[in-house]
Amino acid sequence: MTDATNEKELLEERKQIIARLLDIQKRFMDLEREKGVTEKDLHQNPKGVLKEYKEEHEKLANRLVDIAHKIKGSIRT
Repeated sequence: MTDATNEKELLEERKQIIARLLDIQKRFMDLEREKGVTEKDLHQNPKGVLKEYKEEHEKLANRLVDIAHKIKGSIRT
């Protein structure tokens, strides 16, 4: 695989991750409006769907940082 192909794949993955992160954010905002869920609920002992959102968001955000470093050729410290 060439560097250009690899970068193209990373850019596509980055695009998909950003779309998923935005979807998670939208769903959280819906819960805020519908059920009165707050940021405190998300960060202090989250349960159920909030726990799932938080865990997935953290995993995707970390992957996004890894992709950025690969694209720029830098090292994550």
